[in-house]
Amino acid sequence: MSSSRRSILGIWVIERETGRNIVARAYAGIDVDMDLIAPFLSATHTFIDRAANDQLKTIDTEGSRYVWVGNEHLLLVMVVSKAARIGHMRFLLEYALDEFMKTMIPEGTDLGAMLKKWQGSPETFSAFGKFLDELVAQYEVTDESLIAGKSMDCLEVYNHLFREIMRVDVGRNVKKRIVKDIQSKIEPLIERYPFLSSVPVDEAGLEVLEINVLSNDIPYKILREALEDLFRVVSQCVRQNVDPDKYQANIFNNVMRYVKEDLRRLQTYAILDDVVRYLF
Repeated sequence: MSSSRRSILGIWVIERETGRNIVARAYAGIDVDMDLIAPFLSATHTFIDRAANDQLKTIDTEGSRYVWVGNEHLLLVMVVSKAARIGHMRFLLEYALDEFMKTMIPEGTDLGAMLKKWQGSPETFSAFGKFLDELVAQYEVTDESLIAGKSMDCLEVYNHLFREIMRVDVGRNVKKRIVKDIQSKIEPLIERYPFLSSVPVDEAGLEVLEINVLSNDIPYKILREALEDLFRVVSQCVRQNVDPDKYQANIFNNVMRYVKEDLRRLQTYAILDDVVRYLF
């Protein structure tokens, strides 16, 4: 694949305390020069200090963009094209970080202790490097990239909608009743769509971003059907437990405010139809 069509140019896994590269991947079809790797080879500590600022989301260079996620010990950094969707890239990084924590830490120890004993051999984490290669290859294949992108977009939009719906101005006891009602009524949906079992339901909303569309190989059409059914149930539960005036106020003050801000995606994926059909 030519570099002009790539979204992901490179990935680094960095030990936060020392700045050591645990895994470094630059992908075929790009020229690896000092503009790309200098922040990691000569100024890693400066980058980590900046990345520690929670308000900072990305760092731009002339031709690319750095995106990252991290924890106490690790920083996963992705170099992407300016055209790449940042939400999708961060989703992939979070997925990769979760995979690292699940598969690369030997039983009976923790990440901090493991890194202190690590002598710097790249072979130690070669399996994770191969995992990153496969993850990137899956995303970069044109058809799969489009499908994965559509699925992630839909998850992001519905996640926002669920949060706005649950912002209705009612007491905590009513919120708890709504949550209990939703949990009860989505049980048949979970039987039909097992991947919905990973979705937490609480007073803040439904965190559908927990659905892992990459590892579960969920067809886009099935995902959309599940999200629409979930939206219908949540809308009904809120409407049935809330005073009509408060329900209407929330729809216009919160839900529709978000709809206006993200109207293009709601129209593109026909989610606007669900909003009109189930909320009014």
